[in-house]
Amino acid sequence: MLGQSVIILSITKAAHDLLAKKGSIFSDRPRFVMASELALKGMHMLLRPYDARFKLHQRMESQVLNERAAVVYLPFQELESRQLLLDLLKNAGGSGTDCHEYLERTTASIIYALFYGYRLKSASEPVLLAAHAVNHEFDQLAQVGKYLVDSFPVLNNLPSFLAPWKAEAEDHWQRNCALHVGNLQRGLRDRAWNFCKQMGGYLDTQAIEMSPEELALDIGIMADAALDASTGTLYWFLVACVTDDGGFMAEAQFCLDKVVGRDRLPTFEDRPRLPYIDAIVEEVLRWRPAGAAGVPHFTKVGGTYEGYRIPANSVVIANHWAITREEAVFGPDVESFRPSRWLDSINNSGQLRDLPTVGFGYGRRVCPGRHVARNSLWIVIARLLWAFNITPGLSKRGERIEVDSTATTDGLVTKPLRFKATLEPRGEWSRKIILSGCDTQGVAHAEMLDRIGENLAAKSGATGQHSR
Repeated sequence: MLGQSVIILSITKAAHDLLAKKGSIFSDRPRFVMASELALKGMHMLLRPYDARFKLHQRMESQVLNERAAVVYLPFQELESRQLLLDLLKNAGGSGTDCHEYLERTTASIIYALFYGYRLKSASEPVLLAAHAVNHEFDQLAQVGKYLVDSFPVLNNLPSFLAPWKAEAEDHWQRNCALHVGNLQRGLRDRAWNFCKQMGGYLDTQAIEMSPEELALDIGIMADAALDASTGTLYWFLVACVTDDGGFMAEAQFCLDKVVGRDRLPTFEDRPRLPYIDAIVEEVLRWRPAGAAGVPHFTKVGGTYEGYRIPANSVVIANHWAITREEAVFGPDVESFRPSRWLDSINNSGQLRDLPTVGFGYGRRVCPGRHVARNSLWIVIARLLWAFNITPGLSKRGERIEVDSTATTDGLVTKPLRFKATLEPRGEWSRKIILSGCDTQGVAHAEMLDRIGENLAAKSGATGQHSR
């Protein structure tokens, strides 16, 4: 709102001290009149105030997204990453192709299977296109300064004929509900276990009243956020491969050959012996954070920090881009893609250093899906590097097509502009393994999901199955 103090945090220590250590004070959100209150009736989890209802949704999400639960989903992430290798083998050789749709299908299919009970065969399925349209529309509604009512909330008291933004917000609400309530209903109808049934079951066992719209938006917005951020991060990984290699691919392939060999695909069981792949994942998240500007926090309480005064009712923003370029933390070459910065070279332990990762947020607002996301990123990146040599795409004249690693899309999640990359098998050995074992379209995924549900119940001590 106009006249509000805005505090921008550009170093790790300040962000951690305020947003994490003092989370009871700095975990609220400022008002988003257009994007949250009008367009989504206050039901957007990312923009909710830090209150009892927010904490309820956190508990609902935690039971399916906590670290123990994330382990249960590994078989499905392995399944979809196998299909990705086959898709790329068939389509990304020669002069190369835009790999975005194959990365997106993989990410989306993991998410939609776990959330709603069904896989996606391509990135052009109607439900995915509808999600993109709704998300793009929301990005426009959330633009800072676009709607006067965000600066002057009192304008929202005007009658509708003098407040045309109200009709725009209502149209978005109807489209958003149609998409997400439709997905919720499909998930509840599906015979296989999925998040809709699990979270619905939690509400029943706790005797909590919640409208279908509120439950659908919680699940749907989680799915949308996971899809955008994970697909974007994998796409940035390919950008690093074709623009700023610096030898990291050769180093990763050396580690993979040593630990895995060339007779099988990498699996999650190999992960403890492949810290360099984890370092690549962390470096992608640092090099190109999904939300470069960070989502604003809000404090109703005034105070001081390091001699600076923070007035009551201030907006507090962690500048992710600046924080990930803090030379005192990450070294002098912060613009370079260098996974080795994450490894403990001093003690030669081969383990990851405890460096800050900002992309998942801070404190009580940290992303609940971070464990599942990291697992998906790890298995996809490990298998891509094991299977393929990744180089820039070629023009019709056979010349390398240069990719601008700083060119991004607009929106809450910053993604690369589209580009071509060439992925060629590292040898006949990788081609044969992909062709013989990576066609997963005929796999009985419903049985896999039911086993996931059983394993999750064993860990949590409750089935959570539910059908509304």
